[in-house]
Amino acid sequence: MRPVTLRIAVGPANSDDLKVVQNLTQAFNNQRNSVVRLRPVPTDGALASASLLGEGKADLAIIRGDLDVPKNAQAVATLRKNVVVLWVPPAVKTKGKKAAPAITKIGQLTGRRIGVVGRTEANVNLLKVILRQYGVDPAKVEIVQFPANEAAEAIRHQKADAYLAAGPVNSKITTDAIAASARDGGTPKFLAIDSAEAIAQNHPAYEASEIPAGTFGSAPSRPEEEIKTISFSHHIVARRVLRNRPSPSLRGSCSQSARR
Repeated sequence: MRPVTLRIAVGPANSDDLKVVQNLTQAFNNQRNSVVRLRPVPTDGALASASLLGEGKADLAIIRGDLDVPKNAQAVATLRKNVVVLWVPPAVKTKGKKAAPAITKIGQLTGRRIGVVGRTEANVNLLKVILRQYGVDPAKVEIVQFPANEAAEAIRHQKADAYLAAGPVNSKITTDAIAASARDGGTPKFLAIDSAEAIAQNHPAYEASEIPAGTFGSAPSRPEEEIKTISFSHHIVARRVLRNRPSPSLRGSCSQSARR
């Protein structure tokens, strides 16, 4: 009759996912009749978490929906939904130097440098999916990644021509990165992913979505109007066979805690 302790792989450190798992762990501990206890296993990110699950070193894992789920696993709850944001900082005014042509759509990114917020390779792969949809050869752009905690500073120092971030609609990391793009009174230009439905059709892990006007600030409004984009989910994934078969209770408890 003792509760079953399940190891849950989650990362990176200080991420929202880790904080949610810590809250879930506490919630299970506070339920006297719960047959499940959680033990977080810190990782470097979703890819590493998926690997631990596939190797049998974890019973549960928090992984992105656009990653390959280990064959011995299945999703038991959706933790959150993420949206993709692509934007271009306002042009730098340099005296005596001709400014580069303005970027107003994704198809104009050929030959440009694109900054990706976050170290995960999954975000780079996501960017390549978007570029190919618009006929941009990923080999003809320069992609540079910034750790989430260094992204705002890198953007202030004009390290790229355009940027991509992926996270919850209310992500502080994305909001701070976009705010860091504003300079000389100018505002960032958001690049709509108008082909979101086509991308979702060709890549089922993604869904067509929208980012409401003013999501990343209201003075001035960022974006000024609703823009089309794609989204993907983060899931709680479990091995198909768990010790003492706790999955029915786990499914209900995880869903209730995730909703809270």
